[in-house]
Amino acid sequence: MRLKIKDKISKLWTSLLVPLPILFIQVIPSFIYRGIMLLPVLSYFTRPFDERFYEDLGLLFRTPSHIPGWAIASFGFLLFIIALTSMLKKRGGLLTSGLYGKVRHPQYLGFIVMTWGISAVSVIWEFQRPWLGLSSGVFGYFSHHWVVVSLAYVALAFLEERYLLKKHPQEYKEYKEKVPFLFPVPHPKKIPQPIFDLGIIILFSFVLQEIYPRIIQILI
Repeated sequence: MRLKIKDKISKLWTSLLVPLPILFIQVIPSFIYRGIMLLPVLSYFTRPFDERFYEDLGLLFRTPSHIPGWAIASFGFLLFIIALTSMLKKRGGLLTSGLYGKVRHPQYLGFIVMTWGISAVSVIWEFQRPWLGLSSGVFGYFSHHWVVVSLAYVALAFLEERYLLKKHPQEYKEYKEKVPFLFPVPHPKKIPQPIFDLGIIILFSFVLQEIYPRIIQILI
């Protein structure tokens, strides 16, 4: 009972926290925005842990079934670092090369991939402990919150593009026509790219919960 109450409180306040940068993004200086863009991913790690977290922490890094999740998380973090480095090296103008030539928001993509990998670890952790239930385990929170974090980054990217269109109207318009929004996949022309990418997020959420654990169970 106590754990369920903690879960509800944690989910409530983090759900309120994530939309804050979306509400204020258009009225804050850019240097503050660079910090606020980290809030969704930081809120991902704010769950108050109980004693089972500390008991199983070592297993999360030693168990073979968790290796794929950590590999995906590391790849996402690498995407973020490469994109961030490219952005910091670019002085003025619109960055359209490197990862920014593949997708328009590679930093956000890196966060989404990284948190999916960590969520994959948490899902396997619970899948191997069915007696905990899908939402009562220490890490069950992560797999549910991944969707919220991903949606927050889609919203941030959408609002960021409104700013960039005002700053670089013609150049960014041409850039949008050539480079995908968030995921490097072909987008149907009749569907707005942010909406299409939301569908991809929902699809990967289903894969995370229903398909990935069974694949790992078969392979490892």
